[in-house]
Amino acid sequence: ISSGLSVTQCMDRVVENLGQPIAQEFSLVLSQVRLGRTLEEALTEFGERNPMPDVQMFVTAINILKETGGNMGETFTTIVTTIRERQKVEKKIQAMTAQGMTQGIIVTMIPFALIVVFFFVDRDFIMPMFNSFMGLILLGVMLTLQIIGGLAIRKVVSIKV
Repeated sequence: ISSGLSVTQCMDRVVENLGQPIAQEFSLVLSQVRLGRTLEEALTEFGERNPMPDVQMFVTAINILKETGGNMGETFTTIVTTIRERQKVEKKIQAMTAQGMTQGIIVTMIPFALIVVFFFVDRDFIMPMFNSFMGLILLGVMLTLQIIGGLAIRKVVSIKV
């Protein structure tokens, strides 16, 4: 666009230079335009086939700029910057969520690891937990609280973007 090409010429370049499936989608848009549909109709259909926010933003920007005029190169630069920043934020959220999940698993497993350690280090210390009625009740309470805590940690660290 900034080099003086029209929107359809730019889409031709996308088809030539990018891989599948994006090249196929833009090729379909170009085919529809060549068969007589308006660019706006073809792009709107493209947006309906691909209901992702980035695609919707692209289609809306082109349709608005075709009607009102304006600097398409600058608009595309803004769209690209927005998409890249959104991807950075999503990747950062995924990394932090994975870290939180790992910490939650470790915290949930600590009591079970301690039971195993005590079983091998000092069996007389831990056996009343398994041999007495009160010990079994405490094991049941511990297991229930661990499950509730694990689910709560999972709920807190899972973020929907």
